[in-house]
Amino acid sequence: VIVFFVLSGFVLSLAASNGQRFDGLTYYPSRFVRLYVPVWGALAVATVAHLAVSHSPVDGATRWLTLHDAPLSLGRAGHDATLIFGAGDGSFTTVLWSLQWEVLFSLLLPVYLLIASRVNLALVAGLSLLVVLVGGIHNDYAHYLPPFMLGTVVAYGRSGIARYFNETRAWIVLGISLCCLSGNWWMPSGFGQNVGITLVVAGATGVVVCAMVAGPFRRLLASRPFHLVGTRSFSLYLVHEPLVVAVAFALGGRASLPLLLLAVIPLVVVVTELFYRLVERPSHRLARQASGLLRRATPIAATVAAPEVIVIPASGDN
Repeated sequence: VIVFFVLSGFVLSLAASNGQRFDGLTYYPSRFVRLYVPVWGALAVATVAHLAVSHSPVDGATRWLTLHDAPLSLGRAGHDATLIFGAGDGSFTTVLWSLQWEVLFSLLLPVYLLIASRVNLALVAGLSLLVVLVGGIHNDYAHYLPPFMLGTVVAYGRSGIARYFNETRAWIVLGISLCCLSGNWWMPSGFGQNVGITLVVAGATGVVVCAMVAGPFRRLLASRPFHLVGTRSFSLYLVHEPLVVAVAFALGGRASLPLLLLAVIPLVVVVTELFYRLVERPSHRLARQASGLLRRATPIAATVAAPEVIVIPASGDN
């Protein structure tokens, strides 16, 4: 999820970092269509899964599964559908907790762009990590908003990054970054957890940076299988949990992990593909149409769009 936060900061900042004028009139409707339409679709999938299979409490079920025996309610549906006031509890799908931060960042994007364009980027990056280190374990705002800032920093500084990083340096940074991504698992409790989540944020940023550098890692990510999975990753993220939960309850709530995986993986793959084709991809088109209509309705407009795929050449130019 933190990697996706960094990517959101990077993608939404690209146009402005190239000198395009930010126009909220076209950006905000496009962005919110892009976010909310898939979320509403995910709520529909979760509702169907919940109604199709009883989510009654099961003695001996895991703590994670027990979290999802909460009944559906209009109040929780309203929270999840608006992505505010604590979205993502066990009654529908918990994954929506991250989308509330995407919405908040999307609203604050002009502030992020202003900071990145006016303040030294290395200083901004350092202060972002410091905020996570000092307050991230105690405050969600200090934990989840700085990764978006780091993505914005990468977008504005990508030309310098491309000049500094060669393939050897990129491999070293990638190895360190992948280790850092699990920092919150192996760091000790107490202040060590502050350090752990800071390592996760730094590692997520490092992985995004390394993906920009020409070499085997970037070619791997640009390959057809990774492209196929990557374009559907958001749909997979939104639909997988209610399907896993429903199948787990259908199997009695205490099925072995191999049996659960054997039953649920084909279902998740099929539903993900259908969701991508019927909900997410149309939301892209609808977002572009909303932006285009508003652009034609205003004399001067340059939108910051959220394209499905972005390829960054080795030179760092978009």
